[in-house]
Amino acid sequence: MGLIDEAIALEERAETNYRAAAETTSDKTAAKILGLLAEEEAKHADALRTMNAGSLQANVSLIDVAKDWIGGTIEGGSGTMSTDAGLLHVLRSALEIERATERFYRERGAEADSAEIRALFDRLAKIEKGHYLFVSSLVEYYDRPSEWVESAEFGLRAEY
Repeated sequence: MGLIDEAIALEERAETNYRAAAETTSDKTAAKILGLLAEEEAKHADALRTMNAGSLQANVSLIDVAKDWIGGTIEGGSGTMSTDAGLLHVLRSALEIERATERFYRERGAEADSAEIRALFDRLAKIEKGHYLFVSSLVEYYDRPSEWVESAEFGLRAEY
């Protein structure tokens, strides 16, 4: 399997994982966000097939879209905590996928003989790092019970 084929398989696996997670979660907002992440991974696979780094320019920020969806949920009267007990596990698994994908692009891109592949992999590594940061913020958002118990009256806080 060639380097590009390996990268495409990695992106397809991530897309499949996100689509499966979107279908199984009972949280509608999370399902939309997971679907959006799946679409992002599909775009990465397409960019790899065509070797077109320019097609990776994001039209819409994932964070802006998520803010709109999450904000709408909160303003609509829903609680900020998801009732889907498995959602945090899915999101933490997604963190590992994003971390592994970024590492793959950084390491394999540095080893690539082609300047075109190095540039494409560098761009993809940066995007995957952004996905990692995005998903980690979702983990924090959906992990409110743990955050609540570990703060304020229930734990020691640093002096100001």
